[in-house]
Amino acid sequence: MSNFDIADLEALWKVAKARDFACNQMLYHLNERAVEHGVIPWCERHGVAVVAYSPYAHGGFPGPRTAGGRVLESIAAAHGATARQVALRFLVRGPALFTIPKAASSGHAAENAGAGDLHLSAAELNAIDTAFPRGPRPRSLPML
Repeated sequence: MSNFDIADLEALWKVAKARDFACNQMLYHLNERAVEHGVIPWCERHGVAVVAYSPYAHGGFPGPRTAGGRVLESIAAAHGATARQVALRFLVRGPALFTIPKAASSGHAAENAGAGDLHLSAAELNAIDTAFPRGPRPRSLPML
């Protein structure tokens, strides 16, 4: 399923239960964290994976000259990684979180896979959280 908010999740849960309910695919990236308000906690409580689509913000990934981009670059440099790897690692920091980043080449696929080797400290996670605040709870979930 895709883009289910809490009301949709509750309605489906009554019908499907865990037997047919594997994941909820959501728009989720550093500048769009609305799903953290309710959807991710709900999914974690019910054992449902959240699969983030467009984790690089569909062409809106923060550049190195932005405040958030500088935070990512600094953390990446400390780990011998890339800013995109740091962003992916942040987005999959919870046990129910996965991403499906675009990989237009084998190099992109290798870079994406490298995010799994990163171990970000609590201070680094907090720095990213501060640089990219989740904002207020939205009235409806954003979608592409």
